[in-house]
Amino acid sequence: MVTRRYGGQTADDRVAERRARLLAAGLELMGTRGIAGTTVRGVTEASGVAARYFYESFPDIESLHLAVYDMVVEESARRSVTALAEAPDDDLARTRAVLAELVDLILADPRKGRILVLEATASPALGRRSLQESSRFAGMLASTASSGDPGLPSDDLPTDLRLVSQFLVGGVISTIGAVLLGDVEVEREHLIEVLVSLFEAVRAPASTRPRDDG
Repeated sequence: MVTRRYGGQTADDRVAERRARLLAAGLELMGTRGIAGTTVRGVTEASGVAARYFYESFPDIESLHLAVYDMVVEESARRSVTALAEAPDDDLARTRAVLAELVDLILADPRKGRILVLEATASPALGRRSLQESSRFAGMLASTASSGDPGLPSDDLPTDLRLVSQFLVGGVISTIGAVLLGDVEVEREHLIEVLVSLFEAVRAPASTRPRDDG
């Protein structure tokens, strides 16, 4: 079977290109106007993709919102894993590497920061996904604190360590969000050092306590 091409692209290529343009427009609108300002009409106009093609990639606008959120979260996860792989074999260095990547992701591109900090709670669907991702990231941090390997399951780790990691993830996001919104003015390096210090101070006692099997 011969695959027909138009302008050097297959039909699948064109679908993928339109989806990428819709996601880019969704990122821009969600990151500047918020969820309420990110509509099918707005996204198709900003992307230059005809409205009839929106639905070949997304069943509704909420699906686009989720896809954009997932895209930002996946970037954060990739950057964190890369930072861990390149960090020295030391708990403090690994913690600093992950937190530095999160700070840079949120502050370097305010659109992504707004999506993670503000828009993540702006709709029921994003709120549920945000809780899932928070738990996943907390598990990764707990595993890193315990064994240095973020890919290991965290279910068998001490309960206190898992709870503290969950608490810290929420606190870190809230703190970086305050800087993003201008509520607190602080230099990047100082912000990272404060976060690392807090993380180490709270995490250390929990990581040494035995698991509570109830």
